[in-house]
Amino acid sequence: MTDDLPCPEDPAEGDPPAPPRRAGGSCPACAQGHSDLAELLRRKQTSGHTAKGKAANMGAAPSPLPPQDQHPEITQRPPEILLRTTPAWRLACMAQAAQIPSGYTYLAQLMGHDMGRSTPADEVPYSGTRVPRYNLIDNPLTLETVYGPGPALAAHVYDPETLLFRITPRARLARIYARGRDALSDADPRPIRALYDERNRDSLMLHELTAAWMQFHNRNARQLTAQGLSPLAAYCQARAHAVRCWHAILQADLLPRFLHPEIAALPAPLPAAWELDETTLLHGLCRAFHALPLAAYQLGRSGLHNLNRLLKRGYDISEAETDWQVDWPLFFGSRPGGPKTGLSASVAPELRAPITAEAVIALDNASADIADPLRAGNAGIHAAIAALPGGWPARLPPATLAADFTAAHPDAPIRITADVLRWGPLYQFLMVEAQLYGQAGGFGPLGSALLRGSVLGSVQRVVLAEETPASRTLPRPDSMLALITLVRTEGLS
Repeated sequence: MTDDLPCPEDPAEGDPPAPPRRAGGSCPACAQGHSDLAELLRRKQTSGHTAKGKAANMGAAPSPLPPQDQHPEITQRPPEILLRTTPAWRLACMAQAAQIPSGYTYLAQLMGHDMGRSTPADEVPYSGTRVPRYNLIDNPLTLETVYGPGPALAAHVYDPETLLFRITPRARLARIYARGRDALSDADPRPIRALYDERNRDSLMLHELTAAWMQFHNRNARQLTAQGLSPLAAYCQARAHAVRCWHAILQADLLPRFLHPEIAALPAPLPAAWELDETTLLHGLCRAFHALPLAAYQLGRSGLHNLNRLLKRGYDISEAETDWQVDWPLFFGSRPGGPKTGLSASVAPELRAPITAEAVIALDNASADIADPLRAGNAGIHAAIAALPGGWPARLPPATLAADFTAAHPDAPIRITADVLRWGPLYQFLMVEAQLYGQAGGFGPLGSALLRGSVLGSVQRVVLAEETPASRTLPRPDSMLALITLVRTEGLS
């Protein structure tokens, strides 16, 4: 990511290039404030930028490139057990797996959106990539899915004077702007949502989580400007602080819900084979989270609602957005009686009717077939299995896993074979493994290893400017529920 705002420490013409610019890494000079910052701000607002000579503190390494598939001639097999999920099979799976509060379904989805937005490379003329898919998220796990490129390039999301998100204090949803009625306005009646990543309107739950992060940023930026910082300096420091809190919540709140205890207990550093390349992460691992959505949700005071009623409908305000509210203490399990979910070799067959779960999985399979991520039959996944602790490497070859699954689940909708697991999409392998060996609704050992290794690898590639005395006074919620509670209740008493 680049910008054209001059930083006093940017390299002059002829100097060696500075390290890569990162959305979360603000310039240390900006964090301290320039004497000419007001003039710079009048010329252009921007997100943080990287300083020359700060290689130890700024910049980041790129994501791993995908290894070569040793068997590209073997056509990817469809995930048959997911395509043939029946209500009876789903019910049997969830009787065992439904142990994770459903709020984590959508926190995991937000993490997935922040890791990437995969699109065909031929739809991105400037990509110049040698892989068939291109990631539109330039800086994974920096909350780019919330912040976008910053105030300079997302004027519909940010106020140009304060550099705050355009969101009403304590509101649970992003603000809507309707078209004007004057002669200069476009006649298009569709409203504009002050939200950067439209995917974060996929459901009411995801929308509210995104709005909470926007509120958290604004709350912190206001505290910093009250201490005398300029809007730009406050933006940079508040954003870096939000990314630090995001990483802490991922590692302390989200991952423990999904990791197998043996993998969670391993000390760092983890085996290098457990960090997936970007393509396999998005198309091989993250698709396993499609096992989590339920057909219907108990929202608390708003009652029981089918998932398809909670999804966005075009650009207009949906019924869910106007009439329903998520009871987050119930959804995150701090109060009993909330909906629960878990990973299994099934999906909700009622999902997204009339866009069925079968259609969603078929789309996942088609995009994975084009992207060419690693499958269980590839050497890279063999290496990841071999690096697992204890006796797991002997229990997870495809033939062994298929035989054990068939013995444990003779009533499964299809007979799982070694080739189904070896050359089907990796997410199917991980969902089957989760059903056999996952604990409390989470991944099995291999899925846990790949998730933990990939998330920690992405976090370690993000390098932020050092904290300042002012930013150290900002609140640090230790869970997503604590962050939501903070932004919705602060100042009400």
